[in-house]
Amino acid sequence: MIRNSLTFRLFVTSVVWVSLTLVIVAILLTIMFQQHVEEHFDAFLFDHLEENVAAGRIGENGQFFMSWIPVDLRFNQPLSGWYWQVNKGRTVIATSSSLGNDLLTFQLPESEKDREIQRILGPDNEKLRIALVNVPLDNSGQRYTFAIAGSVSIIELDVEDFTTDLGITLIVLGIGLVSVILLQIRFGLKPLRLLKDALQDVRSGKRQRLPDDFPVEVQPTVRELNAVMDHSEALLERARTQVGDLAHALKNPLSVIKNEANQIQGERGAILVEKADAMGNYVERYLSRARAAGSGNIVSASVHIKPIADDISYLMKHVYKDRSIDIEFSSLNNLYFKGDAQDLEEMLGNLMDNACKWAGSKVKVSASNKNLRLVLVVEDDGTGIAEQDRATVLKRGQRLDETVPGSGLGLGIVLDLATLYQGSLTLEQSSMGGLRAVLELPAADNNL
Repeated sequence: MIRNSLTFRLFVTSVVWVSLTLVIVAILLTIMFQQHVEEHFDAFLFDHLEENVAAGRIGENGQFFMSWIPVDLRFNQPLSGWYWQVNKGRTVIATSSSLGNDLLTFQLPESEKDREIQRILGPDNEKLRIALVNVPLDNSGQRYTFAIAGSVSIIELDVEDFTTDLGITLIVLGIGLVSVILLQIRFGLKPLRLLKDALQDVRSGKRQRLPDDFPVEVQPTVRELNAVMDHSEALLERARTQVGDLAHALKNPLSVIKNEANQIQGERGAILVEKADAMGNYVERYLSRARAAGSGNIVSASVHIKPIADDISYLMKHVYKDRSIDIEFSSLNNLYFKGDAQDLEEMLGNLMDNACKWAGSKVKVSASNKNLRLVLVVEDDGTGIAEQDRATVLKRGQRLDETVPGSGLGLGIVLDLATLYQGSLTLEQSSMGGLRAVLELPAADNNL
């Protein structure tokens, strides 16, 4: 499952942390920008406020008047969002033209010369930010409150534009960071992919051991895997040696027993010969099974077919030199058997020997690799085997023609060995007229 993938886990974790970090950064930057805009906005309000305070005068009759009007035209446009107002106590004594008949409602500063910022609702319930200051203009002790208000929508628009630009920037940055993280993960986990490829090479026979150039974090695992393979191969080799020793130890006594039994006349002698032959067949059968089972588990087993076929062909031509059998090979190059060379030699040798034994003048051996399955085909131009008899000749010791030398074990041994390699042996009619034996076995990688 993909959730069990290291790449998936690292990628998801990194994306979560990057996303969380960028969201926090976006929130903090937005807050900081809004504070900066508000401070700049307040400074702008206080600049106009000071201008109004400087323009405020008390006439000889004690009446307040403005010696000049603020130059910003927005204070003259009706409902522009920019307003000024002067209060004497709670009484409004002067307003900007932009207010029209409306008034600004706010809380009066508590002490003189205090500068305050308040948020209020202006005309049409518009949100305003208002700057206030108390100023004594005469000796009466009466405080005059000057107020300058601006629309908060300006701040909101600036913050909205900043947030949009910031969002686009952080999304692009996030995509870039995620891409870099993905590349970093792939680069960091590359030794594991190389280790997997190296193990596949070992299984296919392209190499005998894992290389020693992995990073220090992976190298201990590589050393342990190599040690396990060395130990496994040593055990298999020891078992194969013991199997060979057992074969030699049993064959000679069985030969002696059989020879002695031949000297005994009558039914007793025939029974002893029959049982000795049966014992020999069983020994041969189970020894071949043990050998194939061991070699089939060798991790790096890989055998090139062509040299084995050439050696068998050379032997067959000498054995059947009086019959001038023509042995033809087709498509054997760059094909490899995933197993033991002795087992391939025994299987292919028995098939070629059987073909040469029954051929008229020609034997053809061909091979192909289909989905990592090796298909070996051995056919001859002899008389062939009837379909109803093909299952019989695959049984050990079964022979259709007692006049031809042989034990009847060849095809049975081939079938046993092929089965132990999860393969198969099929007998068919050849287009050449004789028998067509199709042997299917596991194939090794041919990119050696």
